[in-house]
Amino acid sequence: MTQPADRDAVQFTRESAARIANVVRTLEIGVPKLRPLLFDRLVEGSGSGKVFRVGTFTGEWPIGTLKAVTFKYQAATPNTAAVTNLFFPYPSNGTQDCAIAKDGTAWFLVDVVFSVGVITYVQSIESATAAYVQSVATSNTTLTYMTGGSAELNTGTCQIVFTPETATAKIMVAVLATTATTRILTSAPVTATAAYLRF
Repeated sequence: MTQPADRDAVQFTRESAARIANVVRTLEIGVPKLRPLLFDRLVEGSGSGKVFRVGTFTGEWPIGTLKAVTFKYQAATPNTAAVTNLFFPYPSNGTQDCAIAKDGTAWFLVDVVFSVGVITYVQSIESATAAYVQSVATSNTTLTYMTGGSAELNTGTCQIVFTPETATAKIMVAVLATTATTRILTSAPVTATAAYLRF
C-alpha cells in the first residue's frame, strides 16, 4: 500500500542546495539541451522561516507594548523593527542590548540584558545573656507626725497640759525589683554578601 506524500515543505541549507546543484549540473553537462540550475541568496525574512537578530533599545519597555529596536551590525537602512514585548516588564535603564525574533511578519522580544546586584546580610552574631529590671514594686507605711499644738495651765495641779496637732503621710520603706534575662550583642555582627540577577 502506498503511503501519502508528506505535505510539509522540505528546507535545505545553502550548503545542501549547492551539493544538489553540483549533481544536477553534472547531469546537465551530458544533456546540452537542459539549462543549468541557479540558486540565489535567500532574502532575510522571506517565506515562513524564522529570523533571529540582535539589537538595541532605549528606555522602559512594559509588557504588551511595541518598541523600536535598532539592529546591531547593520548600518544600511532600514535597520529598525517594531518589536512586541510579551514577557519582560523592563524598567528605564538607558540603552540596552536585546535579542529579537521574527515570526511570520511580526517581531517579538526574546531576551534582554540582566545585571548583577549585591545584597548584604547578617551571616552570624555573637551574644550573651544579661539580667535587667523588668518591673519595680514599692512597700509603703503610714507615718504620723506633729504639726503643732496648744498648751494650757492647770491651776489646780499647777501643770501645763500640752495638746499636740498631728498629720499622717505615706513613706516608702522598700523597693522590690523583678528581674528577667535577655540576650545582648557582645560584638559587631559578621556580614556576608550574595549576588542576584536584576533587570
